[in-house]
Amino acid sequence: MDPSNYQRVRLWAGITSIGTNLALIWGLALSASWWASSVSGPVAILLTLLAVALVVTLANLPFDLLVGNALESAAGRIGESTTGWLQDWFCNRLFTLAGLWTGFLFFASLHQVSRPWALMMFLAAGAGILILFLLVPAGHSSVAGSSEKVFEHDLQHELRSLQMTLRPVRWFDHGDSETVNGCITPRGTLSLSTTIAQWLTPREAALLVAREEYYRRSGAWILILAIVAVWTLLGILLASLLPSGNSVQGGLCGAGVMTTWCFLALFVWPTLNRFWMRQADSFLATQATPGEICDLLSKIERLNATDISLSPAKTAVFHPIPPLQERLSNLDRRS
Repeated sequence: MDPSNYQRVRLWAGITSIGTNLALIWGLALSASWWASSVSGPVAILLTLLAVALVVTLANLPFDLLVGNALESAAGRIGESTTGWLQDWFCNRLFTLAGLWTGFLFFASLHQVSRPWALMMFLAAGAGILILFLLVPAGHSSVAGSSEKVFEHDLQHELRSLQMTLRPVRWFDHGDSETVNGCITPRGTLSLSTTIAQWLTPREAALLVAREEYYRRSGAWILILAIVAVWTLLGILLASLLPSGNSVQGGLCGAGVMTTWCFLALFVWPTLNRFWMRQADSFLATQATPGEICDLLSKIERLNATDISLSPAKTAVFHPIPPLQERLSNLDRRS
């Protein structure tokens, strides 16, 4: 399967999944004025919202199975059995279910308390968002004698040669056999996918880390966190203003507003991120020759099976990273 078809299926499966989630959550929220009107008492409300969270979670299984298992298997990007994939999906979705249920309960409570208490809950939500950012899982430490440990040692050597900050490294496995990914967490930990040690050289990985360091040194990452936090809090504020007939409806309407609000963010913020991506590419060009950078970016696009033939319309929506050809053209103009 070529990258264009691979990404096209992923895109439309994602759009369909988002649309289904929006329709499902809003349908349940708007109809809750009659089917949940008799639900009263803390225990009944807790169980009802838990049941709804379970229904929404299970509704995503067909799309997750298509994109996360069937498509990846057809593209030869995972070697895991369907049974093993379902076990991993179940474990991961337990956290999603807990988060969704907590969100339902938060908005259900928000509509039933006085304004001072609502303000306190609003501030608590802001603190919770900040804590989640700071405590984002970074992965596991490498084992002595493992390929990751050897790669980590060589990577640190390359980072010294680039005069980059040496950071503690953690590894994670996202189940894909080729996709390479990584980031520097808000706490300053270098989090890398195990596939980086398989497909990239330490020099290539060091250049990508240097690119991430650009965000740290420029302060852009702080602005990114601020945007996400403010956008989320604005969504919570909008959700708190929506009237509801009962606690269950209040919880579901709040979740519906937040789902819609996060969906709208996909149309608002990619443009700003593309600007930062171009700036980061320009910084990367100061660390290596244009040819080396072009080869590295092309390799990343190939490993991640990215669709490099994007139309301007597609680029403007859901694509915070500019197309490869645009990135290479910018580097050519710079050189």
